[in-house]
Amino acid sequence: MISRGTGETQFNDLRISPQGLLPATAYVQTRRLPLPGWSGHRLGRHHSDQGWFEVEAISDAEHRVQILLLAHSHPFYGAGAEGDAERRAFHEGIINSELTGQREFSWGEVLCRLDATANKDWLVLAFTPGPHVPRQSTDVLLGLSAYEDEPGDGTFRD
Repeated sequence: MISRGTGETQFNDLRISPQGLLPATAYVQTRRLPLPGWSGHRLGRHHSDQGWFEVEAISDAEHRVQILLLAHSHPFYGAGAEGDAERRAFHEGIINSELTGQREFSWGEVLCRLDATANKDWLVLAFTPGPHVPRQSTDVLLGLSAYEDEPGDGTFRD
């Protein structure tokens, strides 16, 4: 579900990459946030190898995902459990199984946060700000794959 190396999160019908663009078909509901250009997106329920999750994302002014919020969805969770303890335990289990207990990565940080108003725990992937991966265009791909021919005598140029 969550790639330890890249932070990419995979569901059966949805893939989300750090600072990636959300597919236009993924939006169920979008709301503007107080930070100019930033938006919150409810993406609905999606299934993965870990079960069903409510998925939300926060994107910046360039529409790149900066934060991904996941809440495991199962009828077992009761509204009366203090701190949504059962869901929190499941989220901690995902951190242990998928990410070997690691919480900080080059691509970002993973943590659990309780929405006290709704008494709902969220598994939060906060992606590291920094240089964005260029969008794939012909010019970018050609520039990244360009190389210089080796000289015919088998020596390399400095």
